[in-house]
Amino acid sequence: MKDQSQQPGGFPYVSLVLLALACFFYLGVAVSALEPGDSDAAGRGMALGFAFVFCIPLWILLAALFAIAASMGRMPGYAATAAVLLPLSAFAAMSAIGLYDDDKYGAWLIAAPLLLPPLWALYALWGRLPQWHDRFAAGPTTALLGGAVLVLTVVPLVLMGIEAMPDPKRDAARAAERVAQGKAQEEEEEKRRQEADAEDAARFGRLGPDSPLADYLEYLPPGHPRSEAAVAGARRVKSRNRDAAMLLKAGRIGNLAELWRLDVDPTVVCGDYGGAFKAEAWKITRARSDYDSVEGHLELQLPNVEWLVGAHCDLGEALGEAEARVRAVSDSPRENKFADTLSALRRRR
Repeated sequence: MKDQSQQPGGFPYVSLVLLALACFFYLGVAVSALEPGDSDAAGRGMALGFAFVFCIPLWILLAALFAIAASMGRMPGYAATAAVLLPLSAFAAMSAIGLYDDDKYGAWLIAAPLLLPPLWALYALWGRLPQWHDRFAAGPTTALLGGAVLVLTVVPLVLMGIEAMPDPKRDAARAAERVAQGKAQEEEEEKRRQEADAEDAARFGRLGPDSPLADYLEYLPPGHPRSEAAVAGARRVKSRNRDAAMLLKAGRIGNLAELWRLDVDPTVVCGDYGGAFKAEAWKITRARSDYDSVEGHLELQLPNVEWLVGAHCDLGEALGEAEARVRAVSDSPRENKFADTLSALRRRR
Protein backbone atom coordinates (compact mmCIF):
# COMPACT_ATOMS: atom_id res chain seq x y z
CA MET A 1 0.00 0.00 0.00
CA LYS A 2 1.31 3.42 -0.99
CA ASP A 3 2.46 5.69 1.88
CA GLN A 4 -0.08 8.54 2.02
CA SER A 5 2.49 10.83 3.55
CA GLN A 6 4.38 10.84 0.27
CA GLN A 7 1.46 11.93 -1.89
CA PRO A 8 1.69 15.57 -2.95
CA GLY A 9 -2.07 16.13 -2.82
CA GLY A 10 -2.24 17.76 -6.29
CA PHE A 11 -1.64 21.34 -7.29
CA PRO A 12 -2.29 23.66 -4.30
CA TYR A 13 -4.99 25.83 -5.90
CA VAL A 14 -6.88 26.48 -2.68
CA SER A 15 -3.70 27.27 -0.76
CA LEU A 16 -2.63 29.79 -3.39
CA VAL A 17 -6.03 31.52 -3.30
CA LEU A 18 -5.86 31.71 0.49
CA LEU A 19 -2.31 33.00 0.25
CA ALA A 20 -3.39 35.76 -2.16
CA LEU A 21 -6.16 36.81 0.23
CA ALA A 22 -3.72 36.73 3.12
CA CYS A 23 -1.37 39.04 1.17
CA PHE A 24 -4.17 41.60 0.87
CA PHE A 25 -4.81 41.68 4.61
CA TYR A 26 -1.07 41.58 5.31
CA LEU A 27 -0.62 44.77 3.29
CA GLY A 28 -3.41 46.34 5.32
CA VAL A 29 -1.64 45.43 8.56
CA ALA A 30 1.72 46.68 7.30
CA VAL A 31 0.43 50.01 5.97
CA SER A 32 -1.66 50.70 9.08
CA ALA A 33 1.06 49.70 11.53
CA LEU A 34 3.65 51.85 9.75
CA GLU A 35 1.44 54.94 9.78
CA PRO A 36 3.78 57.90 10.52
CA GLY A 37 4.13 58.42 14.25
CA ASP A 38 4.03 62.20 13.84
CA SER A 39 0.41 62.15 12.70
CA ASP A 40 -2.20 63.45 15.15
CA ALA A 41 -3.60 61.21 17.87
CA ALA A 42 -6.92 60.66 16.12
CA GLY A 43 -5.25 59.62 12.87
CA ARG A 44 -2.79 57.35 14.63
CA GLY A 45 -5.53 55.74 16.70
CA MET A 46 -7.57 55.07 13.57
CA ALA A 47 -4.53 53.53 11.86
CA LEU A 48 -3.96 51.21 14.85
CA GLY A 49 -7.62 50.23 14.80
CA PHE A 50 -7.36 49.28 11.13
CA ALA A 51 -4.19 47.28 11.83
CA PHE A 52 -5.98 45.27 14.53
CA VAL A 53 -9.00 44.72 12.26
CA PHE A 54 -6.78 43.44 9.42
CA CYS A 55 -4.96 41.09 11.80
CA ILE A 56 -8.07 39.03 12.52
CA PRO A 57 -8.84 37.81 8.96
CA LEU A 58 -5.13 37.52 8.23
CA TRP A 59 -4.56 35.01 11.03
CA ILE A 60 -7.76 33.16 10.15
CA LEU A 61 -6.39 32.68 6.63
CA LEU A 62 -3.04 31.52 8.04
CA ALA A 63 -4.89 28.98 10.20
CA ALA A 64 -6.73 27.77 7.10
CA LEU A 65 -3.41 27.35 5.27
CA PHE A 66 -2.13 25.22 8.14
CA ALA A 67 -5.29 23.12 8.21
CA ILE A 68 -4.92 22.38 4.48
CA ALA A 69 -1.23 21.60 4.91
CA ALA A 70 -2.03 19.18 7.72
CA SER A 71 -4.78 17.39 5.78
CA MET A 72 -3.40 17.41 2.23
CA GLY A 73 0.36 17.79 2.69
CA ARG A 74 3.04 16.26 4.87
CA MET A 75 3.24 18.28 8.06
CA PRO A 76 5.46 16.86 10.85
CA GLY A 77 3.57 15.66 13.91
CA TYR A 78 5.22 18.17 16.21
CA ALA A 79 3.90 20.97 13.97
CA ALA A 80 0.61 20.51 15.82
CA THR A 81 1.97 23.02 18.33
CA ALA A 82 0.91 25.59 15.73
CA ALA A 83 -2.63 25.12 17.06
CA VAL A 84 -1.45 26.94 20.20
CA LEU A 85 1.33 29.12 18.87
CA LEU A 86 -0.61 30.49 15.89
CA PRO A 87 -3.33 32.30 17.89
CA LEU A 88 -0.73 33.42 20.44
CA SER A 89 1.31 34.95 17.63
CA ALA A 90 -1.74 36.93 16.51
CA PHE A 91 -2.06 38.41 19.98
CA ALA A 92 1.69 39.02 20.03
CA ALA A 93 1.55 40.86 16.68
CA MET A 94 -1.23 43.14 17.89
CA SER A 95 0.60 43.71 21.17
CA ALA A 96 3.76 44.61 19.25
CA ILE A 97 1.83 47.14 17.16
CA GLY A 98 0.55 48.81 20.32
CA LEU A 99 3.98 48.82 21.97
CA TYR A 100 5.59 50.12 18.77
CA ASP A 101 3.21 53.08 18.86
CA ASP A 102 4.29 53.78 22.45
CA ASP A 103 7.91 54.42 21.33
CA LYS A 104 9.23 52.97 24.60
CA TYR A 105 10.87 49.81 23.28
CA GLY A 106 12.09 51.01 19.91
CA ALA A 107 11.10 50.53 16.29
CA TRP A 108 12.34 46.93 16.17
CA LEU A 109 9.03 45.73 17.62
CA ILE A 110 7.37 46.29 14.26
CA ALA A 111 9.27 43.17 13.13
CA ALA A 112 6.67 40.96 14.85
CA PRO A 113 3.59 41.93 12.80
CA LEU A 114 5.70 42.29 9.64
CA LEU A 115 7.59 38.96 9.86
CA LEU A 116 5.19 36.59 11.61
CA PRO A 117 2.66 36.25 8.75
CA PRO A 118 5.29 35.51 6.04
CA LEU A 119 7.00 32.98 8.32
CA TRP A 120 3.71 31.18 9.07
CA ALA A 121 2.69 31.24 5.39
CA LEU A 122 6.06 29.89 4.27
CA TYR A 123 5.95 27.05 6.78
CA ALA A 124 2.36 26.19 5.80
CA LEU A 125 3.33 26.06 2.10
CA TRP A 126 6.35 23.93 2.93
CA GLY A 127 4.07 21.50 4.75
CA ARG A 128 1.56 21.51 1.88
CA LEU A 129 4.19 20.68 -0.75
CA PRO A 130 5.99 17.43 0.21
CA GLN A 131 8.27 17.76 -2.82
CA TRP A 132 9.98 20.63 -1.01
CA HIS A 133 10.94 18.30 1.83
CA ASP A 134 13.76 16.70 -0.17
CA ARG A 135 15.47 20.06 -0.46
CA PHE A 136 14.45 21.49 2.92
CA ALA A 137 14.55 18.85 5.63
CA ALA A 138 11.87 18.90 8.29
CA GLY A 139 14.17 19.36 11.28
CA PRO A 140 16.24 22.35 10.11
CA THR A 141 13.25 24.00 8.43
CA THR A 142 11.09 23.72 11.54
CA ALA A 143 13.95 24.84 13.78
CA LEU A 144 14.68 27.90 11.63
CA LEU A 145 11.15 29.06 10.89
CA GLY A 146 9.65 27.83 14.17
CA GLY A 147 12.43 29.39 16.21
CA ALA A 148 11.92 32.77 14.53
CA VAL A 149 8.16 32.53 15.10
CA LEU A 150 8.70 31.58 18.74
CA VAL A 151 11.00 34.55 19.41
CA LEU A 152 8.72 37.01 17.61
CA THR A 153 5.77 35.69 19.61
CA VAL A 154 7.29 35.40 23.06
CA VAL A 155 9.12 38.74 23.20
CA PRO A 156 6.06 40.98 22.59
CA LEU A 157 3.99 38.88 25.00
CA VAL A 158 6.63 39.21 27.71
CA LEU A 159 6.84 42.97 27.16
CA MET A 160 3.06 43.19 27.24
CA GLY A 161 3.09 41.34 30.56
CA ILE A 162 5.64 43.79 31.90
CA GLU A 163 3.44 46.67 30.78
CA ALA A 164 0.47 45.14 32.59
CA MET A 165 2.34 44.96 35.90
CA PRO A 166 1.84 47.82 38.37
CA ASP A 167 4.57 50.46 38.18
CA PRO A 168 3.70 53.70 40.01
CA LYS A 169 6.76 55.54 38.70
CA ARG A 170 6.05 54.59 35.09
CA ASP A 171 2.32 55.34 35.42
CA ALA A 172 3.05 58.74 36.96
CA ALA A 173 5.50 59.56 34.18
CA ARG A 174 2.96 58.57 31.54
CA ALA A 175 0.24 60.58 33.23
CA ALA A 176 2.54 63.61 33.26
CA GLU A 177 3.35 63.02 29.60
CA ARG A 178 -0.34 62.87 28.71
CA VAL A 179 -0.96 66.11 30.57
CA ALA A 180 1.96 67.73 28.76
CA GLN A 181 0.72 66.48 25.41
CA GLY A 182 -2.79 67.73 26.15
CA LYS A 183 -1.43 71.13 27.14
CA ALA A 184 0.72 71.28 24.01
CA GLN A 185 -2.28 70.40 21.88
CA GLU A 186 -4.40 73.07 23.56
CA GLU A 187 -1.65 75.63 23.01
CA GLU A 188 -1.38 74.62 19.36
CA GLU A 189 -5.13 74.91 18.89
CA GLU A 190 -5.13 78.31 20.61
CA LYS A 191 -2.27 79.42 18.38
CA ARG A 192 -4.18 78.34 15.27
CA ARG A 193 -7.30 80.11 16.53
CA GLN A 194 -5.39 83.33 17.15
CA GLU A 195 -3.78 83.12 13.72
CA ALA A 196 -7.19 82.56 12.13
CA ASP A 197 -8.63 85.51 14.08
CA ALA A 198 -5.73 87.72 13.03
CA GLU A 199 -6.16 86.71 9.41
CA ASP A 200 -9.90 87.31 9.61
CA ALA A 201 -9.35 90.71 11.24
CA ALA A 202 -6.90 91.67 8.51
CA ARG A 203 -9.35 90.58 5.81
CA PHE A 204 -12.16 92.54 7.45
CA GLY A 205 -9.88 95.54 7.82
CA ARG A 206 -9.33 95.60 4.05
CA LEU A 207 -13.05 96.05 3.39
CA GLY A 208 -14.29 99.51 2.48
CA PRO A 209 -16.80 101.50 0.42
CA ASP A 210 -15.48 100.02 -2.82
CA SER A 211 -15.86 96.44 -1.60
CA PRO A 212 -18.82 94.36 -2.82
CA LEU A 213 -21.65 93.88 -0.35
CA ALA A 214 -21.15 90.11 -0.55
CA ASP A 215 -17.83 90.45 1.27
CA TYR A 216 -19.66 91.71 4.37
CA LEU A 217 -22.29 88.96 4.54
CA GLU A 218 -20.41 86.52 6.77
CA TYR A 219 -19.94 89.23 9.40
CA LEU A 220 -23.55 90.51 9.46
CA PRO A 221 -25.44 87.89 11.52
CA PRO A 222 -26.27 89.05 15.07
CA GLY A 223 -23.88 87.51 17.57
CA HIS A 224 -20.89 87.73 15.28
CA PRO A 225 -18.16 89.74 17.06
CA ARG A 226 -17.89 92.08 14.06
CA SER A 227 -21.61 92.32 13.34
CA GLU A 228 -22.08 95.98 14.24
CA ALA A 229 -18.90 97.04 12.47
CA ALA A 230 -19.99 95.02 9.43
CA VAL A 231 -23.39 96.71 9.35
CA ALA A 232 -21.73 100.11 9.56
CA GLY A 233 -19.31 99.19 6.78
CA ALA A 234 -22.01 97.69 4.57
CA ARG A 235 -24.06 100.90 4.84
CA ARG A 236 -21.14 102.74 3.22
CA VAL A 237 -20.71 100.33 0.29
CA LYS A 238 -21.23 102.36 -2.85
CA SER A 239 -22.78 99.54 -4.83
CA ARG A 240 -24.96 98.16 -2.03
CA ASN A 241 -28.29 98.68 -3.87
CA ARG A 242 -27.14 96.89 -7.00
CA ASP A 243 -25.28 94.23 -5.03
CA ALA A 244 -28.30 93.49 -2.81
CA ALA A 245 -30.53 93.07 -5.87
CA MET A 246 -28.03 90.70 -7.48
CA LEU A 247 -27.71 88.63 -4.29
CA LEU A 248 -31.47 88.29 -4.07
CA LYS A 249 -31.69 87.21 -7.71
CA ALA A 250 -29.06 84.59 -6.91
CA GLY A 251 -31.29 83.22 -4.13
CA ARG A 252 -29.12 84.38 -1.26
CA ILE A 253 -31.98 85.81 0.75
CA GLY A 254 -30.83 83.79 3.75
CA ASN A 255 -27.61 85.83 3.88
CA LEU A 256 -29.57 89.08 3.90
CA ALA A 257 -31.63 88.78 7.08
CA GLU A 258 -30.10 92.14 8.11
CA LEU A 259 -30.97 93.83 4.80
CA TRP A 260 -33.26 96.32 6.55
CA ARG A 261 -30.27 97.71 8.45
CA LEU A 262 -28.02 98.29 5.42
CA ASP A 263 -29.46 101.61 4.15
CA VAL A 264 -30.59 99.97 0.91
CA ASP A 265 -33.22 101.65 -1.26
CA PRO A 266 -36.37 99.48 -0.82
CA THR A 267 -37.67 100.40 -4.27
CA VAL A 268 -34.55 98.89 -5.86
CA VAL A 269 -34.80 95.53 -4.12
CA CYS A 270 -38.58 95.19 -3.72
CA GLY A 271 -39.23 92.99 -6.77
CA ASP A 272 -36.17 90.82 -6.34
CA TYR A 273 -36.89 90.36 -2.65
CA GLY A 274 -40.46 89.26 -3.37
CA GLY A 275 -39.23 86.71 -5.91
CA ALA A 276 -36.59 85.35 -3.54
CA PHE A 277 -39.07 85.15 -0.65
CA LYS A 278 -41.60 83.31 -2.79
CA ALA A 279 -38.92 80.88 -4.04
CA GLU A 280 -38.07 80.02 -0.44
CA ALA A 281 -41.76 79.67 0.45
CA TRP A 282 -42.15 77.00 -2.27
CA LYS A 283 -39.72 74.86 -0.28
CA ILE A 284 -42.16 74.64 2.64
CA THR A 285 -43.71 71.28 1.80
CA ARG A 286 -43.76 67.93 3.55
CA ALA A 287 -42.20 66.47 0.43
CA ARG A 288 -38.91 67.96 1.70
CA SER A 289 -37.24 66.76 4.87
CA ASP A 290 -35.94 70.27 5.65
CA TYR A 291 -39.20 72.20 5.30
CA ASP A 292 -39.20 73.08 8.99
CA SER A 293 -35.71 74.57 8.70
CA VAL A 294 -36.77 76.61 5.65
CA GLU A 295 -39.74 77.91 7.59
CA GLY A 296 -37.46 78.93 10.46
CA HIS A 297 -35.18 80.84 8.07
CA LEU A 298 -38.16 82.69 6.62
CA GLU A 299 -39.20 83.74 10.12
CA LEU A 300 -35.85 85.50 10.39
CA GLN A 301 -36.90 87.58 7.39
CA LEU A 302 -39.81 89.25 9.22
CA PRO A 303 -37.85 92.46 10.01
CA ASN A 304 -37.06 92.78 6.27
CA VAL A 305 -40.70 92.14 5.35
CA GLU A 306 -41.94 94.74 7.83
CA TRP A 307 -39.40 97.25 6.52
CA LEU A 308 -40.36 96.69 2.87
CA VAL A 309 -44.10 96.64 3.53
CA GLY A 310 -43.69 99.89 5.49
CA ALA A 311 -41.99 101.33 2.41
CA HIS A 312 -45.08 100.36 0.32
CA CYS A 313 -43.38 97.40 -1.37
CA ASP A 314 -45.97 94.99 -2.75
CA LEU A 315 -45.11 91.55 -1.33
CA GLY A 316 -48.70 90.31 -1.34
CA GLU A 317 -48.19 87.34 -3.65
CA ALA A 318 -45.05 86.13 -1.89
CA LEU A 319 -46.58 86.53 1.58
CA GLY A 320 -49.78 84.79 0.52
CA GLU A 321 -47.82 81.84 -0.86
CA ALA A 322 -45.78 81.59 2.31
CA GLU A 323 -48.84 81.84 4.55
CA ALA A 324 -50.69 79.09 2.69
CA ARG A 325 -47.73 76.75 2.80
CA VAL A 326 -47.01 77.37 6.48
CA ARG A 327 -50.64 76.64 7.37
CA ALA A 328 -50.54 73.45 5.27
CA VAL A 329 -47.68 72.00 7.32
CA SER A 330 -48.40 73.69 10.65
CA ASP A 331 -48.53 71.47 13.72
CA SER A 332 -47.55 73.94 16.45
CA PRO A 333 -48.70 77.29 17.89
CA ARG A 334 -45.44 78.88 16.73
CA GLU A 335 -46.15 78.03 13.10
CA ASN A 336 -49.74 79.26 13.40
CA LYS A 337 -48.47 82.53 14.83
CA PHE A 338 -46.01 82.90 11.95
CA ALA A 339 -48.79 82.32 9.43
CA ASP A 340 -50.98 84.92 11.22
CA THR A 341 -48.12 87.44 11.11
CA LEU A 342 -47.69 86.88 7.37
CA SER A 343 -51.42 87.39 6.88
CA ALA A 344 -51.38 90.64 8.84
CA LEU A 345 -48.40 91.96 6.88
CA ARG A 346 -50.08 91.01 3.60
CA ARG A 347 -53.16 93.03 4.55
CA ARG A 348 -51.02 96.06 5.38
CA ARG A 349 -49.64 96.48 1.85
